[in-house]
Amino acid sequence: MGARNWEALLSDINEKENLISGCVKVKINKNFKGHFDDGCFFNFNGSSDSDAPVEKRVFVKYGTGGEKADGATMDVEAKGLFHLRLAAPKNLICIPRVWKAGQTRMGRGYIILDHLDFTNKSSDTGAKLGKGLAKIHKNSSSNYQYFGFEANGQCGAFPQLNNCSMREINWVDFWREYRLRPQLDGVKKSHPRQYKIIELGEQLCSRLEELFSMLVVEDITRSCLHGDLWNGNWGGVDSDNEPVAALFDPACYYGHSEADLGIAHMFGMPNAFFSAYFAELPKQPGFDKRKVLYELHHHLNHLNIFGSGYADAHGALKLLQESVK
Repeated sequence: MGARNWEALLSDINEKENLISGCVKVKINKNFKGHFDDGCFFNFNGSSDSDAPVEKRVFVKYGTGGEKADGATMDVEAKGLFHLRLAAPKNLICIPRVWKAGQTRMGRGYIILDHLDFTNKSSDTGAKLGKGLAKIHKNSSSNYQYFGFEANGQCGAFPQLNNCSMREINWVDFWREYRLRPQLDGVKKSHPRQYKIIELGEQLCSRLEELFSMLVVEDITRSCLHGDLWNGNWGGVDSDNEPVAALFDPACYYGHSEADLGIAHMFGMPNAFFSAYFAELPKQPGFDKRKVLYELHHHLNHLNIFGSGYADAHGALKLLQESVK
């Protein structure tokens, strides 16, 4: 997004919300090595939760899943960050505070977050991310009463249904109805010639319980999940002169802790992350088969967003074959 477009966007926010001063003079940080597709830094004049006037450096994020993202989309992201922030151990993980999420007069969604000064990622911050995420997963079950989330959202640019009607269903039924089935429906609509993926996906839907045969399904507890935990959605920051991990850009919901590792397995994470995570939250029986299932979700999601490059023998097709054999 060019400087002129940023000036227009921030002026639009300012006119509607009366929150931003000096936005026409905003400086675009073109060398930013962070996590947002579009963003900039500027000074924010608003109020905190206590309504005390503040002025601080913040980050404006415009759009999640493309320019069509509206205020409702950004509000779900804000809610997800709130839930993660509530559960995160602050000595291990930093979650940026949300100052404002909304929609401009032009219908553009935006979110105003704490500005994070990133440092280099290291094995230390990777380990803190792993340990901190495991603690979030262990200690957040009481923060929400259902599998899913209070509103539907997005994972990337694909809709993410979250059981926001708050139905009492077990985890396997949730995964089939709100994760696997919508992705397969997306493939049928956008890639109808992916016959084998569609066929194997239907088999998996009917046999999903088999992948959980070594667990008591009713004993699977709810954990607050980031939902899109790949290497681009975390960083290193300093907190009180100590390095910690920072998490952002969530597709948050409450579900089985193992599901949060799906895209981490797909794209890779530091070895220190996995070692620290499993030291805090050990693998449960049958983990390796469910690992394939949870990684499959993100391959299907990428197939629906980016196209058939994620359907080949190294992607969704391979994982489906492993899941139903």
